[in-house]
Amino acid sequence: MLEVIFYQSTEDLVAADLSIESPLIICPSPIVADGLRRLMPDNLEIITISKWVTDYLKSKNLKRSNKAELMLRLSSVWRHYFPKEEAHLFFKSFEMFTDLRSFSLNLELLSEFLKELDEVTTKSILLFWTFLQNEQIIDEHLSYQVVSELEIERPIWIMGFKHLSGIQIDMLKVISEKTDVNVFFPKDVYTESLNTDWIRWLVPEEKIEITNEVKKLKVIHFPKNKLNIVLDSIQKMIPSFDLALASSNLTLNARQEVSLENLFFKSPEDLFKVRREELLEALSEELLVGPMSLEDFSKKIEERKIKALESEDFIYYKVLLLLAESLELYGEFQTSVDTFTLKILKMILELNSPRVSLATITSNPSTRLLELNELPYKDSEHPLVMVATSNYGTLKSQEGKYSEKMIEALRVIAPIKRSGLDFSYLKSELIQTLSDNKNILLMEEGLDVIDLSWREILKGFELEVINPNANYQLKIKKDHLFSLIKPGPYVPKNISASRLQIFMDCPRKYYFSYIEKIDHRPIERLKIAADEMGTIEHEIIEKYFIGRKIDSSLIFEPIIHEEFCRLALEEFISSHKIILNEKTKLTTFYELLHFSQNGIEFLVNFCHKNQALGIEFESSLGENPWGLVGSIDCLVYLADNKIALFDFKRSGAAIGSKRDTLAFDKIQIWAYLIVMQRFQEKSIHTWGYLNLSEIEASQIYNEAEARVLDEAKMDDFQICLEKVIEEMKREVHFQATPRTNKVCDFCEVQLFCSKGSCLV
Repeated sequence: MLEVIFYQSTEDLVAADLSIESPLIICPSPIVADGLRRLMPDNLEIITISKWVTDYLKSKNLKRSNKAELMLRLSSVWRHYFPKEEAHLFFKSFEMFTDLRSFSLNLELLSEFLKELDEVTTKSILLFWTFLQNEQIIDEHLSYQVVSELEIERPIWIMGFKHLSGIQIDMLKVISEKTDVNVFFPKDVYTESLNTDWIRWLVPEEKIEITNEVKKLKVIHFPKNKLNIVLDSIQKMIPSFDLALASSNLTLNARQEVSLENLFFKSPEDLFKVRREELLEALSEELLVGPMSLEDFSKKIEERKIKALESEDFIYYKVLLLLAESLELYGEFQTSVDTFTLKILKMILELNSPRVSLATITSNPSTRLLELNELPYKDSEHPLVMVATSNYGTLKSQEGKYSEKMIEALRVIAPIKRSGLDFSYLKSELIQTLSDNKNILLMEEGLDVIDLSWREILKGFELEVINPNANYQLKIKKDHLFSLIKPGPYVPKNISASRLQIFMDCPRKYYFSYIEKIDHRPIERLKIAADEMGTIEHEIIEKYFIGRKIDSSLIFEPIIHEEFCRLALEEFISSHKIILNEKTKLTTFYELLHFSQNGIEFLVNFCHKNQALGIEFESSLGENPWGLVGSIDCLVYLADNKIALFDFKRSGAAIGSKRDTLAFDKIQIWAYLIVMQRFQEKSIHTWGYLNLSEIEASQIYNEAEARVLDEAKMDDFQICLEKVIEEMKREVHFQATPRTNKVCDFCEVQLFCSKGSCLV
């Protein structure tokens, strides 16, 4: 029988009924397993799912291929069938293939999803699928199906999992026919789950009762970059405590920021990275003249291995040894090595390099630095200080990489991993930890104002602000930018809708954006900024429609679209001196691909539905009494002199709420509407913002909401528009008065501004 056991806190897990015959407890990772071992009786068997599966396969004389081995063998096969294609297409196809295997091992069920892919990616996935079947290779997902054949009588407890794939759920259902399987799940996370989340595939509807009593929390606020001063004071208050930094992805630098005596921590470190990159760079230069036979290439590696041993360069020798082992497997289907091979080997070496951690050498440490994943299983007797600063970034992660149509095709097959559910878990664990009255939250001043995730976590607490008697003062700020501002007024030569919007958002942001024209971006950099991504996506959407007839023959063509995306990215990287590693480049490409695809498919469907006559991008506003200049992202021409007007945005944050739009807090699109309606004499059929990241969350208005664009509403906006223009022309001091907290996020001077942290 398969049953879900809901629990309130980790203490409930410890108090679970152990009187039944010794259960086998299966966890997702060593961190969770070690945490449960500390809390539960020693006689319980607690094991990771990876070890459990591997041990069973060994008992059947079977072996599971890991990611590095799969990538190496499949890349060798792929190169045979696609000798001219770029490496990024292989990586894209491989990642999608491994992801799809987690949904189903039945390829027929994925047919609707495959229709959304380009030809090369589809053929690649089919090739990989066939190769695994023919070679009888057991990957991670097939291993779960094999384990479902396990004959077992002892109960199985599933604990600590934040996601179960469709294949894993199927495995548990089969095993539950032979023995009891209990899946433990937090109550408060279930109440925030959606019907498409994995837990609802096990328990579609369950009435959960949660006691939402207000809890007290001790909080110490500290100014930015004053962390160690307050930590020294806390050590005088609490001689012994553990420390946790509120981030799931801490770098060594972040850990070193916490400088305390007798502090123990360990941090993962890639000791092989430098020598690995030196080797690959040298080999790349040797391949500039052309491909090399696998035999000659292997000889060069052997020569380097001998020299590395002679010089006792053991790190370099280990890298060479891993490379030689990889070449043997790659040589199953290939007889030569080229730049494509090196890109594959680079990824393989990263995956296969030994995992190393740097650790402090401290005898009897009084303070341990914990990871967030360790918090639910921490010893409750020892006080904890949780540190939250803006340096660690937001606790919420980005959503997935699939378009809306892809998600629709997958959600009927198996649950889809959702970042919102991940945050619900994290929020639950943090609330559980902070509810202990011995623990203290050490929070950067103003973080709870600018970070919505922390605001959500703290809303159930009654905060008790503590003075640590540290040598600093809160909220004493110097306006470093005031002396740099040359007082106005400044009468602009041109007035654009975006210029007016930024002035409304914050006069100081307007000053440094349009008068001083500050740009903090370096000439050479390692990423593409969000505004630049938007520019590229606009360009891709426009290029897709150029030269196409806007009639019933208009369709979305994935291959052509993907080529536009690839060329646009390459051209932008080249012209802007941006250096992207392979992983970042691939991630950036996916984002451009799916965001622009969302926009193109929306416009194609809109044109079909409304029998559009034409489409135009970057349309000039034309003459108007206010001298407004600028261009409209997209105009769709319809019958009876009607138009649809769309402005492209990359996220809901850029669009704002419906209230923001109707209250004229967001005026950019209103400026376009009033000019088109009153001075271009166009009838507005549809208008609004297209959310390219999530098209369903777009803010679109149509003729059914005619009252929104009636004469009275437009008169109100004209008054608002003229008022903002006059205020902008009269502004003298350009004070830092952001309209909302989010205004500061993309400001060029936020790091130096007295309002940069949006404190009041």
